[in-house]
Amino acid sequence: MIAGAALLAGCYSYTPLATPAPAVGMRLALVLNDQGRYEAARQVGPSIMRVEGALIQSSDAEYLLQVTDVVDVAGVRSRWAGETVPLQRAYVAATYERRFSRGRTAFFVVGVASAFVALVVGRNLLGFAGGGNDEPPGGPPPDQLRTRR
Repeated sequence: MIAGAALLAGCYSYTPLATPAPAVGMRLALVLNDQGRYEAARQVGPSIMRVEGALIQSSDAEYLLQVTDVVDVAGVRSRWAGETVPLQRAYVAATYERRFSRGRTAFFVVGVASAFVALVVGRNLLGFAGGGNDEPPGGPPPDQLRTRR
């Protein structure tokens, strides 16, 4: 179940956008320049450095995003509920595409599975541990002790 949740969550990375005309629905991260932070403040908030979301439409002049997150200059991330925001291309310093990372996800799943196995083995949660000694700690009960005469 834990591994399944990890696969659903996945690990993503942002890579520079390879094409000037991204496809509709593509997940983007737009890094704003100084002018963009100033001009977009009334739409996305003050001191916003990066706007993330799904591309609804793009033209030569602007991007129209369904925003999922914004990140301010201090690195604080704020979740959004998918509000639509237009951003002028002139305000964007860099454009990144969000891509699923198989390597990161595999590394994460292996780490979670290893931790789970270590927990199960370390705590003997399956009851397979134990040796051939069925005596309780401290030796046999006194009524089973042999006395020498």
